[in-house]
Order: sequence, then C-alpha cells, then structure tokens
Amino acid sequence: MPGQSTNQGPSPQSALHCCILGTAGHIDHGKSALVKALTGTDPDRLPEEKARGMTIELGFAQLSLPAVEGRSDGVIVGMVDVPGHERFIKTMVAGATGIDLAMLVVAADDGVMPQTREHVEILDLLGVRAGLVVLSKADLVPEDRCRAVRSQVVDLVTDTALAGWPVQIASAKTGQGLSEIREAIGALVRGLPPSREDSIFRLAIDRVFPIHGRGTVVTGSVLAGRVNPGAALELLPAGLPCKVREIQSFGRAAQNVAAGERAALNLTGIDRDKIERGMELATPGYLAASRYVDACVRVLPRRTKPLISHQRIRVCMGTSELMASAVVIGESQVSPGAEALVQVRFDAPSPAAFGQRFIIRNENAQSTLGGGRVVRPFSRRFGPRDSAEQSSLRRACADDPIVRLDEAARHAGFDPPTANRLACATGIDPESVEKLRQSLRASGKLTRLGADREVHIDTIAAAKQRTVDFLKRHHQTHSLEPGLLRDRLIGWLDRRTAPGCGRQVFALIESAGLVVNRGPYVADRQFRPALSAEDAALLESLVVELARAGYDPPPWASLKTVAGLSKQRSKVLEEIAKSEPRLAAFAPGCYISADAIAGLKQVVGTVSSGRPFKLAQVRDALGASRRVVQPLLEYLDRIQFTRRVGDERIILESTP
Repeated sequence: MPGQSTNQGPSPQSALHCCILGTAGHIDHGKSALVKALTGTDPDRLPEEKARGMTIELGFAQLSLPAVEGRSDGVIVGMVDVPGHERFIKTMVAGATGIDLAMLVVAADDGVMPQTREHVEILDLLGVRAGLVVLSKADLVPEDRCRAVRSQVVDLVTDTALAGWPVQIASAKTGQGLSEIREAIGALVRGLPPSREDSIFRLAIDRVFPIHGRGTVVTGSVLAGRVNPGAALELLPAGLPCKVREIQSFGRAAQNVAAGERAALNLTGIDRDKIERGMELATPGYLAASRYVDACVRVLPRRTKPLISHQRIRVCMGTSELMASAVVIGESQVSPGAEALVQVRFDAPSPAAFGQRFIIRNENAQSTLGGGRVVRPFSRRFGPRDSAEQSSLRRACADDPIVRLDEAARHAGFDPPTANRLACATGIDPESVEKLRQSLRASGKLTRLGADREVHIDTIAAAKQRTVDFLKRHHQTHSLEPGLLRDRLIGWLDRRTAPGCGRQVFALIESAGLVVNRGPYVADRQFRPALSAEDAALLESLVVELARAGYDPPPWASLKTVAGLSKQRSKVLEEIAKSEPRLAAFAPGCYISADAIAGLKQVVGTVSSGRPFKLAQVRDALGASRRVVQPLLEYLDRIQFTRRVGDERIILESTP
C-alpha cells in the first residue's frame, strides 16, 4: 500500500512462530524506550507524544528473533506499546485486545505505582496468561533497590494470572538486559500453544486512515482466523459488507494474515466515514450487534464499594469504549472480590462473542471496577429476578459444549441461527457446531417446522402452552363468546413466533388436541360459553329441531327455532350454533346434527367397502334426493373424510 513498505520480502507467515505482545505499566516507566531499544522502532509516532515525552496513542513495532541454536524456527513478534497515564486506560485496553503475551514494565527507581497496579488488574481480567516483567531504568539505582522493587512486583502479582512470570532487569539507555529480554520473549513465544486454525476471521480496528488513490486502510490485531485479499468481510456493529483489496503485516505486503499477527487491510466497497476505531471486521454472518449482552462479571477485591444493579458503567471491549448499565441477575449487587451474572445493557448495539473478555470502569472513567467474560453475546431484555432466565444463563456458560449449543438453540426461539452464529453464541467452532447439532437432532431436541426452519422442541412446547394460556385468558374476559376467531389467533402466534410460523404452530397445537374448532372459532377444550337461560333454551330447541330433521335440515332462516327472532337475535344464536359441538355447518347458512354426520360416515363406509363409490350409491342408501346428498358429500370432502376423484370418491380415513 502506498505510504507503507511494499517490498515483497519473506512473508511473516513463513516464520513458524508469530504473536502479538503488548506492554503495560505506569506512565514514564520506560515502556516506549524499551520497545525502541529492542526493535529499533520508536512507537511514539505523534509529534505531541515526542514533545511531551508521553505515550498518548497506541504504538507499534516489530521484533524479529532468529532461530536459537539447534532449532530452525525464528520468531516474529508484533509489539503494541500502550499509554500508561490513567486518562488513557481505554487506549491501554484497546492495545491489550488480542495480545498473546504481555510485558509489564516497572521502573526500578519508582517501583510499583497506581497504574502499575491497575494494568496488572486489567491483564488479569482480560485473561492474559503469559508474559514477563521488566524492571526498567536499572542504570539509575543500586542493585539492592532492584531487589526491593522485584519483591514489590512479586507481591503485587500474587493471586493473579501474572504470578510466576519471569522478571528481567534492564536499561534501555545502557542496553543492560536487552539480550536476556529477547531470549525470554523467544522462549515464551515458542511455548505458546499452536494457533487454532479457525474458519472465522475477526479483527478489532484500532486505526483508520485513507491512502490517496487506494481508499481506506484499517489496522488491528487479528483476533481469530485468517484472511486473504479478495475476501468478503462484514463491518460491525453496522453490519456493512466490504472486501479486502490488499494486506500488509509487519510493514510488508502479505498473501494473508492470521491470528497472532498485526494487520493492515486495504478495504473496498465501503466509505471511509462509515468506519471508526472500535469497530470490528469479521466473517459475514458470525457477529451480531446487540444492546443486551449477558456476562459473568467479577468486581476487583480492592474496591471499597459493590457494583450496584442498574449502575451506569463504561465497558472497554475490543478496541471500543461503550456506555451501559449493569443489571445484576438474581441479586441487588456484586460485592468486591465476588463474581455474578450480569446483563450489560448498552446504550447502542455492540458486537461480542462467547467468552470475550472486557473491562468495566465507573461512569466518569476514573477507576476500574472489574471485568467480565461474555456468556450470551446477543440476548434480550428480561427481569433480573426471572428464575427461568437465570437457569438458562447457567446452561449457557456450562463447560459441556453440547449443553451450551442446546441452550443457544433454545434461546434462538423461532429464528434458527446459522452455524456461524451458533459458533459465536457458544464459542464452538462452526465445523463442530454441525456435528453437535446432529446429536441434538438424534436425541429429538430439534424438530422441523415447515421446510426450512429447525426449532428446539422446548420452543414449540413453550409456544403451545403460551397459546393455551392466552385462550384461557380470552375466555375469562369474553365468557359469552364461543371462542377466539382462528385467523386472529394465528395472527397472534405469528407476532410471537416468526412471520409465517403462526399457522404451522397452530397446526401442531390442533393436532395435539389442545384446542377445539367451533366453526370459525377456536377454544380451549374445556371451555363452554356462558349462556343466559334464554340463549340456552334456544340452543336446546335448535339442537332438537336439527336432530329431527336428519339428513335434510332446512336452511337457517327456515328453522322454526329461528322464526320470530329479530335479525340481531338470529345472528347471536347462529354464532352460538357455530361453536356447539352437537352441530356442524355443512354448507353456508345450513346446519346439521353431529349425530347425522356420524351416521352419514357409517353409510358411506358401508357403501364403499374399501372401494371408490359414487354419489348415486349414497343417495340410494339414504333414500334421499341428489339435492340433499351432494352438499353432505362435499362437506365430507372438506373435512377430509373423503376425496373426490372424477365422478367417484374414496374414503381417506377409517369409518368410525
């Protein structure tokens, strides 16, 4: 890329070991000087930084270490230098994102200082498990002072992830200890576990700048996966698509970059003003921005006050800093030194992934409160005392991956996530997700809903129960109505499942026998409309009249029971008749007794004897006219007891 080296030297990927190392430590303890002494590159690039002698922004340098005797593997380390001033903690956290190793720098003349302590806490909370401690400016103090400061540091890191890190004494000015630091870094890098070949790419953006004639360039640490020129990526949280035109790593053009490397990506297909520091680039369909992220949060032991539920906080996650509220789940607070489940409610949607670490600071950014790890990266707002959600969260952070996957599928409801999205929600790689999902299918935990939707059985069960409860509430408040209109109930289900799912879920509810159809209405099986004495008497009279009419009942308006009623009363009685199980509407405005329909089915079964039959055969068996028989047989077709095939019909179900 113009403005940077484009020499096609050996790709950094050709080295056996690549990683990212971040510095940490109090302001003016010599972090930048050490990086320059070790690499020959001054990480302080801004004029203001050079004028003030203070690191303000992230600085970058490359440390190349040759293979040690008896080995053929060299080491390439991308060094990220962070500011040490308390006002730039968010920048320090951004620099610590994605690092494999840390170098804690403590000046031998000053010893442990406030930001030394805070940076140790941040490294511990971010889960940085490997690194070294350097006692800098050793040329300014006698040996006994170095020993005293070393003792301070050992006490400080006890009970943290930094305990047991090697301690080196050095001076950037005289060169003392620099070779030992290089050797220690090389040993640490070679001792790191091999990078997982993840199919998901993620990069946290820490710089954005334009290059004339080439477009936009973003830089950052590769958090996962590998990317090549031409690859399609997604910019989060906006979800905007873009493509990679060119790649550089460690100042050289590269064919690809992977986890453990610094990267500069020249992007196409997206405007510069759409990209900001703090955003992420990822494989399309992996991340999703959400305002609600569930996490396990730990408050620092040295805090004098607890984290109060609904307290306003700043969240440093990836390379971003976001305002949020911390809602403690099941409790009113998190005490110092304690850990609890917390829903982080962001002011604006933010992307995250399962297991991702973050730091929380107080609202005015004066102090670090603690940190956490993401349990559910895309959640929904719920009551902090909701016991079902608490149980769900405990399953979501289980050690067993199939338990996490099962819970993620359940939590997704009627919007089945892709393998990539499930990988993000559970911390399982996409290839393993599909294998585990097959296990869930085999155990009956997942079921098909329609042609292209796979839903957890608990989601279906919850929808069934919720529908029955809704119907019962409707009956309580509308006791005179025969039920709820079927189409209205299906619309209600659509809004509470997913578009197009309402009819499919209703079919399952209907087939399970949880509801009954009463004409155009649906009702709970046990429900009967609360009729007045007058309406009850009219209904009984109607049932008796239709039973006596047998297979040839008169139309509604011609019934004796209806004669003499006003139009309004006639309409009310007809609505009651539609929901009466002893009657059936076999044609528009025509009703027949259910006993007559049962008798008709027996006659049809006898006439058929397992073979196709014609209308004339039923007509003769009933001794009725074609005018009477035809609408009755068409009714049997509609309820799928029979099916017409040309001039004949066949029975679709066994005769009762």
